Amino acid sequence: MEIKDRTIALLIDSDNISSDYFSIILDELSQYGKVTYRRLYGDFTNPKANGWKSVLLEYSIEQIQQVTFTSGKNATDSKMIIDAMDILYKGNVDCFCLATSDSDFTNLAMRFRNDNLIVIGAGEDKTPQSFRRACDIFISIDKLLKTREQPNNNRKGKAKKTENSSQKVDRIIKIAKSIVQEGADIDGWMHFSAFMNELWRKENDFNPQLYGAQSGKPIPFFKGLTTNGKAVFVLEKRSNIDKIKINK
Repeated sequence: MEIKDRTIALLIDSDNISSDYFSIILDELSQYGKVTYRRLYGDFTNPKANGWKSVLLEYSIEQIQQVTFTSGKNATDSKMIIDAMDILYKGNVDCFCLATSDSDFTNLAMRFRNDNLIVIGAGEDKTPQSFRRACDIFISIDKLLKTREQPNNNRKGKAKKTENSSQKVDRIIKIAKSIVQEGADIDGWMHFSAFMNELWRKENDFNPQLYGAQSGKPIPFFKGLTTNGKAVFVLEKRSNIDKIKINK
């Protein structure tokens, strides 16, 4: 299933997602389609939620107030899950982004995937593996924020191999090569969308920015990968379809 040109419902759990991450989440989702629902859930009488006030106005986010009446019960999670199911039954989106670091949303993500919907998770590095693996794509928002705060002179979206990132880049090259080898046609070409779907299946938190690139777009990233000064892959638009092959 191609993960682009989607109609996306973005649901944010403000109890564990900071407003600092919102622009990152929105930027990443722009690669996959149009965000039609922007809903933020939480108890906004709590001073911890004050950071969201300016963001709500700037980005036209719908605020869903949920007061916790009983100690130990997460009313925000419950309301977010109920609303998500309401949106599902309306049938006007084909992708959900659940912005949370909470494993309580694992079953909800699995429910969406059972209905053949794309599920994108967005959370911090502490997010449990159960929720990460239930998503088609997982956006590591704290890692992306950290990379954006670092000085970067690389302006073309290419992977910048440093001593710290070299092993990570080599690993993703190995995985990418194996995907192309298994999925290529007789001439060695593979549809880039099919390639990315398989890559996300294997590494669902893949993002070029985590491998030294400034841009989060995968095509310039894979075009820019080199080994010993030679391009690893060839990417071309053939019959108006983006394709990838291993550079011999």
